[in-house]
Amino acid sequence: MTDIDARSALLTLLKEMKLEPGVSISLYEIGPPLVGQGISQDAIVNALYGLKDEGVIDLPSGNRLVLLKDL
Repeated sequence: MTDIDARSALLTLLKEMKLEPGVSISLYEIGPPLVGQGISQDAIVNALYGLKDEGVIDLPSGNRLVLLKDL
């Protein structure tokens, strides 16, 4: 899969989880489902950093993800 596919799959997963801005989740909650869809770990990392650069999420310490904007 491409990084664009990984980004789309990541956003879809976050929507399905009904994640709200300000809520922190473990990256372990998103990694296995995405890998299970055939997305490489590199593509997931690229998607995470892309969304961070866009200001959609933050990646604080402790393998966490925080949504910053409504999806």
